[in-house]
Amino acid sequence: MREAEGEGKYPLSEFERFFDVLAVRDESQIGREFGRGLKYLKFSPIIEKAFQNYYLHKFIWQIRFAVFAGILLYAIFGILDALILPEVKETLWFIRYGVVCPLGFLFLVATFSLNSESLIQMLHAGLVVVGGMGIVGMIYVAPSDRAHLYYAGLMLVVFYAYTFSALRFYYASLSALSVTLLYPLVDVYVVKTGTEQLIANMFFLGSSNVIGLPVSYLLERHIRRDFLLTMLLAFEKRKTERLNMRLKDISYLDGLTGVPNRRKLEEHLSREWDRAKKSGQPLSLLMVDIDFFKRYNDLLGHLEGDECLRKVAQEINRHVRSGMDLVARYGGEEFAVVLPETNEEQARSIAERIRNDVESLKIPHPASEVSRYITVSVGVATLVPEDNLRKEVLVSMADRALYRAKRRGRNRVETFTPTE
Repeated sequence: MREAEGEGKYPLSEFERFFDVLAVRDESQIGREFGRGLKYLKFSPIIEKAFQNYYLHKFIWQIRFAVFAGILLYAIFGILDALILPEVKETLWFIRYGVVCPLGFLFLVATFSLNSESLIQMLHAGLVVVGGMGIVGMIYVAPSDRAHLYYAGLMLVVFYAYTFSALRFYYASLSALSVTLLYPLVDVYVVKTGTEQLIANMFFLGSSNVIGLPVSYLLERHIRRDFLLTMLLAFEKRKTERLNMRLKDISYLDGLTGVPNRRKLEEHLSREWDRAKKSGQPLSLLMVDIDFFKRYNDLLGHLEGDECLRKVAQEINRHVRSGMDLVARYGGEEFAVVLPETNEEQARSIAERIRNDVESLKIPHPASEVSRYITVSVGVATLVPEDNLRKEVLVSMADRALYRAKRRGRNRVETFTPTE
Protein backbone atom coordinates (compact mmCIF):
# COMPACT_ATOMS: atom_id res chain seq x y z
CA MET A 1 0.00 0.00 0.00
CA ARG A 2 1.33 3.40 -1.03
CA GLU A 3 2.36 5.63 1.90
CA ALA A 4 0.65 8.98 1.99
CA GLU A 5 2.87 11.71 0.70
CA GLY A 6 4.21 13.94 3.44
CA GLU A 7 3.23 11.42 6.10
CA GLY A 8 5.36 8.89 7.95
CA LYS A 9 8.37 9.34 10.14
CA TYR A 10 11.32 11.52 9.50
CA PRO A 11 14.31 9.33 8.70
CA LEU A 12 16.29 8.47 11.82
CA SER A 13 19.96 9.28 12.03
CA GLU A 14 22.46 6.56 12.94
CA PHE A 15 22.59 7.91 16.50
CA GLU A 16 18.82 8.28 16.95
CA ARG A 17 18.37 4.52 16.63
CA PHE A 18 19.58 4.22 20.23
CA PHE A 19 16.79 6.19 21.87
CA ASP A 20 13.05 6.73 21.66
CA VAL A 21 12.70 10.10 19.94
CA LEU A 22 9.03 10.24 20.95
CA ALA A 23 9.72 9.55 24.63
CA VAL A 24 12.49 12.15 24.90
CA ARG A 25 10.51 15.20 23.86
CA ASP A 26 12.90 18.11 24.36
CA GLU A 27 16.45 19.07 25.14
CA SER A 28 15.62 20.01 28.74
CA GLN A 29 15.29 16.31 29.59
CA ILE A 30 18.81 15.79 28.33
CA GLY A 31 20.15 18.99 29.88
CA ARG A 32 19.10 17.87 33.36
CA GLU A 33 21.33 14.80 33.04
CA PHE A 34 24.52 16.87 32.91
CA GLY A 35 24.37 17.37 36.67
CA ARG A 36 23.34 14.42 38.77
CA GLY A 37 23.41 11.95 35.87
CA LEU A 38 27.09 12.53 35.15
CA LYS A 39 28.09 12.75 38.79
CA TYR A 40 26.58 9.39 39.73
CA LEU A 41 27.02 7.76 36.30
CA LYS A 42 23.30 7.03 36.15
CA PHE A 43 20.73 8.73 33.94
CA SER A 44 16.94 8.72 34.12
CA PRO A 45 15.46 5.39 32.92
CA ILE A 46 14.72 6.37 29.31
CA ILE A 47 18.08 8.02 28.70
CA GLU A 48 19.97 5.36 30.65
CA LYS A 49 18.49 2.68 28.41
CA ALA A 50 19.51 4.71 25.38
CA PHE A 51 23.03 5.10 26.77
CA GLN A 52 23.37 1.37 27.38
CA ASN A 53 22.29 0.63 23.80
CA TYR A 54 24.73 3.25 22.56
CA TYR A 55 27.55 1.90 24.74
CA LEU A 56 26.98 -1.67 23.57
CA HIS A 57 26.97 -0.60 19.92
CA LYS A 58 30.07 1.54 20.33
CA PHE A 59 32.20 -0.74 22.52
CA ILE A 60 31.13 -4.30 21.78
CA TRP A 61 34.12 -4.91 19.51
CA GLN A 62 36.50 -3.48 22.12
CA ILE A 63 34.97 -5.87 24.66
CA ARG A 64 35.44 -8.80 22.31
CA PHE A 65 39.02 -7.81 21.52
CA ALA A 66 39.82 -7.32 25.21
CA VAL A 67 38.42 -10.75 26.10
CA PHE A 68 40.26 -12.39 23.21
CA ALA A 69 43.54 -10.68 24.17
CA GLY A 70 42.99 -11.59 27.83
CA ILE A 71 42.40 -15.26 26.97
CA LEU A 72 45.47 -15.26 24.74
CA LEU A 73 47.71 -13.76 27.44
CA TYR A 74 46.27 -16.06 30.07
CA ALA A 75 47.09 -19.02 27.83
CA ILE A 76 50.59 -17.79 26.91
CA PHE A 77 51.51 -17.54 30.58
CA GLY A 78 51.26 -21.31 30.60
CA ILE A 79 54.80 -21.21 29.21
CA LEU A 80 55.85 -19.58 32.48
CA ASP A 81 54.21 -22.44 34.38
CA ALA A 82 56.35 -24.98 32.53
CA LEU A 83 59.56 -22.97 33.03
CA ILE A 84 59.35 -22.09 36.73
CA LEU A 85 56.93 -24.66 38.18
CA PRO A 86 57.27 -27.81 36.07
CA GLU A 87 56.39 -30.04 39.01
CA VAL A 88 52.84 -28.61 39.28
CA LYS A 89 52.31 -27.44 35.72
CA GLU A 90 49.49 -29.96 35.09
CA THR A 91 47.43 -28.46 37.92
CA LEU A 92 48.26 -24.93 36.81
CA TRP A 93 47.32 -25.78 33.23
CA PHE A 94 44.04 -27.25 34.39
CA ILE A 95 43.21 -23.91 36.00
CA ARG A 96 44.29 -22.02 32.87
CA TYR A 97 43.10 -24.27 30.05
CA GLY A 98 40.39 -26.25 31.81
CA VAL A 99 38.58 -23.48 33.66
CA VAL A 100 39.47 -19.84 32.94
CA CYS A 101 40.20 -19.93 29.18
CA PRO A 102 37.12 -22.05 28.29
CA LEU A 103 34.87 -19.75 30.33
CA GLY A 104 36.43 -16.76 28.60
CA PHE A 105 35.86 -18.35 25.20
CA LEU A 106 32.23 -19.15 26.05
CA PHE A 107 31.66 -15.54 27.07
CA LEU A 108 33.32 -14.31 23.86
CA VAL A 109 30.98 -16.46 21.77
CA ALA A 110 27.98 -15.35 23.84
CA THR A 111 28.62 -11.67 23.02
CA PHE A 112 27.56 -12.38 19.43
CA SER A 113 24.07 -13.41 20.51
CA LEU A 114 23.42 -11.36 23.66
CA ASN A 115 21.65 -8.02 23.18
CA SER A 116 21.54 -6.87 26.80
CA GLU A 117 24.37 -4.48 27.62
CA SER A 118 23.85 -4.95 31.36
CA LEU A 119 24.04 -8.73 31.06
CA ILE A 120 27.21 -8.54 28.99
CA GLN A 121 28.76 -6.20 31.56
CA MET A 122 27.74 -8.50 34.41
CA LEU A 123 29.14 -11.63 32.74
CA HIS A 124 32.32 -9.81 31.77
CA ALA A 125 32.81 -8.64 35.36
CA GLY A 126 32.25 -12.21 36.53
CA LEU A 127 34.88 -13.41 34.06
CA VAL A 128 37.36 -10.92 35.54
CA VAL A 129 36.69 -12.35 39.01
CA VAL A 130 37.17 -15.89 37.67
CA GLY A 131 40.46 -14.84 36.09
CA GLY A 132 41.64 -13.30 39.34
CA MET A 133 40.58 -16.31 41.39
CA GLY A 134 42.40 -18.52 38.90
CA ILE A 135 45.61 -16.70 39.75
CA VAL A 136 44.85 -17.00 43.48
CA GLY A 137 44.40 -20.73 42.89
CA MET A 138 47.78 -20.89 41.18
CA ILE A 139 49.35 -19.12 44.16
CA TYR A 140 47.82 -21.78 46.39
CA VAL A 141 49.14 -24.62 44.17
CA ALA A 142 52.65 -23.18 43.80
CA PRO A 143 55.35 -24.06 46.32
CA SER A 144 55.62 -21.36 48.97
CA ASP A 145 59.13 -20.32 47.91
CA ARG A 146 57.91 -19.45 44.39
CA ALA A 147 54.26 -18.50 44.96
CA HIS A 148 55.18 -14.79 45.03
CA LEU A 149 55.99 -15.01 41.29
CA TYR A 150 52.25 -15.04 40.52
CA TYR A 151 51.17 -12.05 42.61
CA ALA A 152 51.88 -9.62 39.75
CA GLY A 153 49.18 -11.40 37.75
CA LEU A 154 46.56 -10.06 40.14
CA MET A 155 47.61 -6.49 39.34
CA LEU A 156 47.29 -7.26 35.62
CA VAL A 157 43.74 -8.46 36.24
CA VAL A 158 42.91 -5.27 38.18
CA PHE A 159 44.33 -3.00 35.47
CA TYR A 160 42.50 -5.02 32.82
CA ALA A 161 39.21 -4.42 34.65
CA TYR A 162 39.69 -0.67 34.99
CA THR A 163 41.17 0.23 31.62
CA PHE A 164 41.33 -2.27 28.78
CA SER A 165 38.13 -4.25 29.31
CA ALA A 166 35.54 -1.55 28.39
CA LEU A 167 33.74 -2.44 31.61
CA ARG A 168 31.69 0.46 32.92
CA PHE A 169 32.79 1.93 36.27
CA TYR A 170 30.45 0.05 38.62
CA TYR A 171 31.17 -3.30 36.98
CA ALA A 172 34.91 -2.63 36.73
CA SER A 173 35.18 -1.55 40.37
CA LEU A 174 33.01 -4.44 41.56
CA SER A 175 35.16 -7.04 39.79
CA ALA A 176 38.53 -5.46 40.66
CA LEU A 177 37.64 -4.90 44.31
CA SER A 178 36.24 -8.43 44.55
CA VAL A 179 39.56 -9.85 43.38
CA THR A 180 41.42 -7.52 45.73
CA LEU A 181 39.33 -8.57 48.77
CA LEU A 182 39.07 -12.27 47.95
CA TYR A 183 42.84 -12.62 47.64
CA PRO A 184 43.66 -11.81 51.32
CA LEU A 185 40.78 -14.01 52.53
CA VAL A 186 42.13 -16.97 50.59
CA ASP A 187 45.67 -16.14 51.66
CA VAL A 188 44.82 -15.88 55.36
CA TYR A 189 42.65 -18.98 55.59
CA VAL A 190 44.17 -21.23 52.90
CA VAL A 191 47.56 -20.21 51.50
CA LYS A 192 49.00 -18.60 54.66
CA THR A 193 52.04 -16.97 53.04
CA GLY A 194 52.84 -14.83 56.03
CA THR A 195 51.87 -11.42 57.31
CA GLU A 196 54.73 -9.41 55.77
CA GLN A 197 54.21 -10.90 52.31
CA LEU A 198 50.45 -10.40 52.50
CA ILE A 199 50.77 -6.76 53.62
CA ALA A 200 53.25 -6.02 50.83
CA ASN A 201 51.02 -7.64 48.21
CA MET A 202 47.96 -5.77 49.48
CA PHE A 203 49.83 -2.47 49.27
CA PHE A 204 50.47 -3.12 45.57
CA LEU A 205 46.94 -4.37 44.91
CA GLY A 206 45.43 -1.48 46.87
CA SER A 207 47.53 1.03 44.93
CA SER A 208 46.35 -0.53 41.67
CA ASN A 209 42.77 0.15 42.74
CA VAL A 210 43.58 3.67 43.92
CA ILE A 211 44.89 4.42 40.42
CA GLY A 212 42.28 2.40 38.54
CA LEU A 213 39.12 3.63 40.26
CA PRO A 214 39.36 7.33 39.26
CA VAL A 215 40.61 6.41 35.79
CA SER A 216 37.59 4.18 35.20
CA TYR A 217 35.20 6.76 36.70
CA LEU A 218 36.51 9.62 34.59
CA LEU A 219 36.56 7.48 31.47
CA GLU A 220 32.88 6.57 31.79
CA ARG A 221 31.99 10.12 32.77
CA HIS A 222 33.57 11.44 29.57
CA ILE A 223 31.78 8.79 27.51
CA ARG A 224 28.45 9.72 29.10
CA ARG A 225 29.10 13.41 28.55
CA ASP A 226 29.91 12.79 24.88
CA PHE A 227 26.71 10.76 24.63
CA LEU A 228 24.60 13.63 25.99
CA LEU A 229 26.30 16.16 23.70
CA THR A 230 25.75 13.91 20.71
CA MET A 231 22.14 13.45 21.78
CA LEU A 232 21.66 17.23 21.87
CA LEU A 233 23.24 17.54 18.43
CA ALA A 234 20.88 14.84 17.15
CA PHE A 235 17.92 16.82 18.48
CA GLU A 236 19.18 20.03 16.88
CA LYS A 237 19.66 18.18 13.60
CA ARG A 238 16.17 16.77 13.86
CA LYS A 239 14.66 20.19 14.58
CA THR A 240 16.47 21.61 11.56
CA GLU A 241 15.22 18.76 9.38
CA ARG A 242 11.65 19.32 10.57
CA LEU A 243 11.92 23.05 9.93
CA ASN A 244 13.31 22.42 6.46
CA MET A 245 10.48 19.97 5.77
CA ARG A 246 7.91 22.53 6.90
CA LEU A 247 9.49 25.23 4.75
CA LYS A 248 9.53 22.84 1.81
CA ASP A 249 5.87 22.00 2.41
CA ILE A 250 5.02 25.69 2.55
CA SER A 251 6.92 26.32 -0.68
CA TYR A 252 4.76 23.64 -2.34
CA LEU A 253 1.42 25.15 -1.26
CA ASP A 254 -0.71 27.76 -2.94
CA GLY A 255 -1.11 30.50 -0.36
CA LEU A 256 -4.68 31.35 -1.32
CA THR A 257 -6.39 27.97 -1.71
CA GLY A 258 -4.19 25.79 0.52
CA VAL A 259 -3.80 23.12 -2.17
CA PRO A 260 -0.41 22.33 -3.76
CA ASN A 261 0.95 24.79 -6.29
CA ARG A 262 2.25 24.29 -9.82
CA ARG A 263 5.77 23.51 -8.62
CA LYS A 264 4.45 20.62 -6.54
CA LEU A 265 2.30 19.51 -9.47
CA GLU A 266 5.35 19.28 -11.74
CA GLU A 267 7.25 17.12 -9.24
CA HIS A 268 4.29 14.89 -8.46
CA LEU A 269 3.36 14.40 -12.10
CA SER A 270 6.96 13.50 -12.98
CA ARG A 271 7.10 10.95 -10.18
CA GLU A 272 3.76 9.39 -11.10
CA TRP A 273 4.70 9.38 -14.79
CA ASP A 274 7.86 7.39 -14.05
CA ARG A 275 5.97 5.06 -11.73
CA ALA A 276 3.25 4.42 -14.32
CA LYS A 277 5.87 3.81 -16.98
CA LYS A 278 7.38 1.04 -14.85
CA SER A 279 4.07 -0.50 -13.79
CA GLY A 280 2.23 -0.16 -17.11
CA GLN A 281 -0.74 1.39 -15.28
CA PRO A 282 -2.77 4.24 -16.82
CA LEU A 283 -2.25 7.79 -15.60
CA SER A 284 -5.05 10.35 -15.89
CA LEU A 285 -5.03 14.13 -15.64
CA LEU A 286 -7.98 16.47 -15.19
CA MET A 287 -7.85 20.16 -16.04
CA VAL A 288 -10.59 22.05 -14.19
CA ASP A 289 -11.48 25.65 -15.06
CA ILE A 290 -14.04 27.86 -13.29
CA ASP A 291 -16.49 29.16 -15.89
CA PHE A 292 -16.67 32.92 -16.43
CA PHE A 293 -14.49 33.54 -13.38
CA LYS A 294 -13.12 36.85 -14.67
CA ARG A 295 -16.65 38.23 -14.86
CA TYR A 296 -17.33 36.95 -11.32
CA ASN A 297 -14.18 38.62 -10.03
CA ASP A 298 -14.85 41.90 -11.81
CA LEU A 299 -18.46 42.02 -10.67
CA LEU A 300 -18.15 40.91 -7.04
CA GLY A 301 -14.58 41.88 -6.25
CA HIS A 302 -11.38 40.06 -5.42
CA LEU A 303 -12.40 39.09 -1.89
CA GLU A 304 -15.41 37.16 -3.18
CA GLY A 305 -13.26 35.79 -5.99
CA ASP A 306 -10.66 34.52 -3.53
CA GLU A 307 -13.33 32.88 -1.38
CA CYS A 308 -14.81 31.23 -4.45
CA LEU A 309 -11.40 29.79 -5.40
CA ARG A 310 -10.97 28.38 -1.90
CA LYS A 311 -14.38 26.71 -1.90
CA VAL A 312 -13.90 25.19 -5.35
CA ALA A 313 -10.41 23.93 -4.41
CA GLN A 314 -11.78 22.29 -1.26
CA GLU A 315 -14.61 20.67 -3.21
CA ILE A 316 -12.26 19.24 -5.85
CA ASN A 317 -9.92 18.00 -3.12
CA ARG A 318 -12.82 16.10 -1.54
CA HIS A 319 -13.01 13.80 -4.56
CA VAL A 320 -9.42 12.51 -4.59
CA ARG A 321 -7.63 9.66 -2.78
CA SER A 322 -5.40 10.92 0.01
CA GLY A 323 -1.73 10.11 -0.47
CA MET A 324 -2.24 8.98 -4.07
CA ASP A 325 -4.02 11.63 -6.13
CA LEU A 326 -3.11 15.31 -6.19
CA VAL A 327 -5.12 18.50 -6.64
CA ALA A 328 -3.03 21.55 -7.52
CA ARG A 329 -3.71 25.12 -8.54
CA TYR A 330 -2.45 25.33 -12.09
CA GLY A 331 -2.87 29.07 -12.47
CA GLY A 332 -5.57 31.71 -12.02
CA GLU A 333 -8.92 29.91 -11.86
CA GLU A 334 -7.55 26.64 -13.24
CA PHE A 335 -6.82 23.47 -11.24
CA ALA A 336 -5.12 20.21 -12.20
CA VAL A 337 -5.94 16.79 -10.76
CA VAL A 338 -3.44 13.92 -11.10
CA LEU A 339 -5.05 10.46 -10.92
CA PRO A 340 -2.56 7.55 -10.89
CA GLU A 341 -3.78 4.04 -11.73
CA THR A 342 -7.01 5.49 -13.11
CA ASN A 343 -8.36 4.63 -16.56
CA GLU A 344 -10.30 6.98 -18.83
CA GLU A 345 -13.74 5.81 -17.74
CA GLN A 346 -12.88 6.18 -14.05
CA ALA A 347 -11.30 9.60 -14.64
CA ARG A 348 -14.36 10.84 -16.52
CA SER A 349 -16.62 9.62 -13.72
CA ILE A 350 -14.56 11.56 -11.15
CA ALA A 351 -14.65 14.63 -13.40
CA GLU A 352 -18.45 14.44 -13.71
CA ARG A 353 -18.81 14.22 -9.93
CA ILE A 354 -16.54 17.23 -9.48
CA ARG A 355 -18.50 19.23 -12.06
CA ASN A 356 -21.84 18.32 -10.50
CA ASP A 357 -20.77 18.90 -6.88
CA VAL A 358 -19.16 22.29 -7.60
CA GLU A 359 -22.44 23.50 -9.06
CA SER A 360 -24.21 21.99 -6.05
CA LEU A 361 -22.25 24.35 -3.81
CA LYS A 362 -24.68 26.98 -5.13
CA ILE A 363 -22.22 29.85 -5.10
CA PRO A 364 -24.23 32.59 -6.87
CA HIS A 365 -22.75 33.79 -10.19
CA PRO A 366 -24.74 36.76 -11.54
CA ALA A 367 -22.67 36.96 -14.75
CA SER A 368 -22.59 33.29 -15.81
CA GLU A 369 -24.13 32.33 -19.14
CA VAL A 370 -24.61 28.65 -18.23
CA SER A 371 -25.98 28.62 -14.68
CA ARG A 372 -27.12 30.77 -11.79
CA TYR A 373 -24.20 29.34 -9.82
CA ILE A 374 -20.46 28.84 -10.12
CA THR A 375 -19.69 25.95 -12.49
CA VAL A 376 -16.57 24.31 -13.90
CA SER A 377 -15.47 22.84 -17.20
CA VAL A 378 -13.25 19.77 -17.08
CA GLY A 379 -10.84 18.28 -19.60
CA VAL A 380 -9.89 14.62 -19.16
CA ALA A 381 -6.80 12.89 -20.58
CA THR A 382 -5.46 9.38 -19.97
CA LEU A 383 -2.23 7.73 -21.07
CA VAL A 384 -0.17 4.65 -20.36
CA PRO A 385 3.32 6.24 -20.35
CA GLU A 386 5.90 4.88 -22.77
CA ASP A 387 9.59 5.59 -23.35
CA ASN A 388 8.89 7.69 -26.45
CA LEU A 389 6.39 9.93 -24.61
CA ARG A 390 6.86 12.78 -22.15
CA LYS A 391 4.52 13.93 -19.42
CA GLU A 392 3.98 17.21 -21.28
CA VAL A 393 1.98 15.22 -23.84
CA LEU A 394 -0.55 14.31 -21.13
CA VAL A 395 -0.79 17.95 -20.03
CA SER A 396 -1.34 19.07 -23.61
CA MET A 397 -4.07 16.44 -24.10
CA ALA A 398 -5.91 17.56 -20.95
CA ASP A 399 -5.60 21.21 -21.99
CA ARG A 400 -7.08 20.47 -25.41
CA ALA A 401 -9.94 18.52 -23.84
CA LEU A 402 -10.63 21.45 -21.51
CA TYR A 403 -10.60 23.87 -24.43
CA ARG A 404 -13.17 21.71 -26.21
CA ALA A 405 -15.39 21.66 -23.08
CA LYS A 406 -15.31 25.46 -22.97
CA ARG A 407 -15.87 25.73 -26.72
CA ARG A 408 -18.92 23.47 -26.51
CA GLY A 409 -20.69 25.56 -23.92
CA ARG A 410 -18.89 25.15 -20.56
CA ASN A 411 -20.20 23.39 -17.41
CA ARG A 412 -19.34 20.08 -18.99
CA VAL A 413 -16.72 17.32 -19.12
CA GLU A 414 -14.83 16.46 -22.29
CA THR A 415 -12.37 13.63 -22.87
CA PHE A 416 -9.40 13.99 -25.19
CA THR A 417 -9.72 12.10 -28.46
CA PRO A 418 -6.83 11.57 -30.89
CA THR A 419 -8.76 13.32 -33.68
CA GLU A 420 -8.44 16.67 -31.90
